[in-house]
Amino acid sequence: MTEKPIKYVIEEHRLGQWNFRLKRVQNLDDLIDRITDELFNRDERLPYWGELWPSAIGLSHFLIRNPDLIEGKRTLELGVGLGLTSMVLQKLNPSELLLTDYEMEALNLVKENFILNRLPEPAVQLTDWRSPDFTERFERIVASDILYEERFFDPLIRLFKNSLASGGKIIIAEPNRAVAKNFFRSLHDCGFRFKNTIVPVVQTGKTIRINNFVIYYS
Repeated sequence: MTEKPIKYVIEEHRLGQWNFRLKRVQNLDDLIDRITDELFNRDERLPYWGELWPSAIGLSHFLIRNPDLIEGKRTLELGVGLGLTSMVLQKLNPSELLLTDYEMEALNLVKENFILNRLPEPAVQLTDWRSPDFTERFERIVASDILYEERFFDPLIRLFKNSLASGGKIIIAEPNRAVAKNFFRSLHDCGFRFKNTIVPVVQTGKTIRINNFVIYYS
């Protein structure tokens, strides 16, 4: 059976002083239809990267309002999605930027979006954060909406301990999911502290309050 071709659209997004063009999948169901039962049963893999989530928008606004968090910092992004936050990070002039995702399709589309916006080709790495293989530590680790399943919590905290540079900060956006409260309890128990800034995001006529946590080790 021949796979149904994926159709794409290009959207315009205004964030701060910048206009971004974002290529995305027109119909997410077309991606979902490609997930076989075998693949889903093995790892519950779904193409979450194909959607522009409110947390990515909220995080992008938060970073633009706080450019000193990123400027001149060696920065890692976990889970690129469509690359909106990735492009904002690039605009904020980190000393290094490494973009990572579990899906090669996501990384390839992000590279296309960088080209579409006349940004230099980013460094990307196919990475499962449950078993990362980073060779350096980062001053900033950035992610949006990654706290949706408890099975990810221990691997993420382990990654933070192993990959965050001394004095570094982790920046995570999440849309007030109930399950995320357990993650922050575990973080606190491991010696991490955090501050939260709420950024409201309007999407499809609905306002979502996005939590933007700046996390540091004390």
